[in-house]
Amino acid sequence: MSSSLWLSIEPCSSEIRLLLAVPHTGAALKARLPPRPAHPRALPMLMEALSSWYRLPLHAALDADASDVQRNPELWAQWTGDMPGLEVSVEWVARPGVVKARERFLDLGDFSSGKRLITFGATGLK
Repeated sequence: MSSSLWLSIEPCSSEIRLLLAVPHTGAALKARLPPRPAHPRALPMLMEALSSWYRLPLHAALDADASDVQRNPELWAQWTGDMPGLEVSVEWVARPGVVKARERFLDLGDFSSGKRLITFGATGLK
């Protein structure tokens, strides 16, 4: 992870959670976005912008076990695929089930599952 950005993409029923990990820094961006982008190119454009911002290749780990990804794989393939020329790649990562932590008041929530998704996508380790 020394020369690339990693982005976890976790589709949930009411939102999409994103966690951006920057080399030698750790988590740089945590976001909760609506469950569906308003434009079909929104996710690729966001990933390209993050890659451009840091001038580093970006590897995204999409939670392939998420129920929305399971129900609509062709839609997720459209949103995350076909990025020729970009320094962006997307891995569909299936990982062992994880117990979700409870939400805290006025907090973006626990992004530890996103960190595990990045770790598993990057190294194959649980």
